Amino acid sequence: MQDSSTTPDTPTFDVAKISEAVQSLIPYMIKSLSDFVAIASLPGNETPAAEYMEQLLADLGLQSERIHLNTETLKGLPLFSPPCCPDGGRYNILATHKPKSASGRSVLFNGHLDVVPTGPHDFWTNGPFSGEVRDGWLYGRGAGDMKAGIVCTLAAFKALRSLGVQPAANVGFNGVLEEENTGNGTLAVVSALRNAISTAKLTAFDAVLIPEPTQETLQKVQLGVFWLYVDIIGKPAHAGYMTTGLNPVEIGLQIVDTLKELEHEWNLPENRHPDYLELEHPINFNLGQIHAGDWNSSVPSVCTLGLRLSCYPDISIEEAKAIVTKRIRDVEARSNDPDVKVNIRHEGFNAPGCEFDLTTPPMLLLADAHLRVFGQEPAARSMTATTDARHFKIMLDVPVTCYGPEASNIHGFDECVSIASMVRVTTVLALFMQDWCGIEPLPA
Repeated sequence: MQDSSTTPDTPTFDVAKISEAVQSLIPYMIKSLSDFVAIASLPGNETPAAEYMEQLLADLGLQSERIHLNTETLKGLPLFSPPCCPDGGRYNILATHKPKSASGRSVLFNGHLDVVPTGPHDFWTNGPFSGEVRDGWLYGRGAGDMKAGIVCTLAAFKALRSLGVQPAANVGFNGVLEEENTGNGTLAVVSALRNAISTAKLTAFDAVLIPEPTQETLQKVQLGVFWLYVDIIGKPAHAGYMTTGLNPVEIGLQIVDTLKELEHEWNLPENRHPDYLELEHPINFNLGQIHAGDWNSSVPSVCTLGLRLSCYPDISIEEAKAIVTKRIRDVEARSNDPDVKVNIRHEGFNAPGCEFDLTTPPMLLLADAHLRVFGQEPAARSMTATTDARHFKIMLDVPVTCYGPEASNIHGFDECVSIASMVRVTTVLALFMQDWCGIEPLPA
């Protein structure tokens, strides 16, 4: 299947020719990704990575626009998540290639700059930000999730240019903040795009691709995800007289147990969403943090739980939160002690689930490009996490999916990405741009 808006005097390129162009860019891809990974763009400290992406875009002749994160302007939007970090002048990056003829259809590549914390550095083979290459894999926090995907999109664009052509439509490259904890970075960009469209300053993108590490599959659905914190206030006492106190850690563990019971219920086959019937454990309630106490010989006064919970796309976040809150309050009531207080607060993800239509023209062309590179149709993936794709689906109703390279140990020690997979994905993306956007000769 091929359906492009290539100008009549511009020849198209077959898979072998585009693959050859991508292969020649392997040193560029490794160097760009290694330097990218070396930047420790942890939440709240993404600016150095944004500056580096600006340089990568400038090297391609693309001028970047900075879209600053302004929480106050986002609070009224339906996909807003309570922030985890102060705005601090941080910004997203958006650069758009503009063709001579604009005869094709546009696409936006959206990728996040932030990475999750590394854990103890000693547990990494060569440190979390080494960017080293070993046995065909490039290592470091963010290598897979998802700086490799961003590099793939830039290399795909660069490969077409190396063949003397460029996309005959607008192609956007977006580097965003806070995908890992709120999604407010992409929310700021989508809000800016909507405002620009409404004032006729910008044409909407016809498709959005997010090169998350989907293991070379197309994403068809994602779960709703929300974070919450539970502060349990107990009754401190000397350990020698601990029966006169009330340990909030013990109540916290009871809360975890009751939420694990709910997790089990939602994972039962009869309760699963149709897109998750084949997955044994799609719903995951994660105790990501627990903090309590300040002295071994004292009953703690406060215990705080940091939780990440999920729900199926046919359950609203509000409904899921209400069910979870009820379970927590039941534990509080069972403590039967007026001194016990449980406070529930929401910070971070407030992300509804959603489904993506893989039968739209751009998604069919992407699948066809994959077929021509891999020799088989791409699998459709039901994701048990959330991605920024929700913003484009729910707020702009634009065709969108996630499609990216094979990665290992994301969010874990020795995170890495397959270089061979990056090459394959880059080839697919270059073919897709040729077919979807069309191509035209480079300006003289």
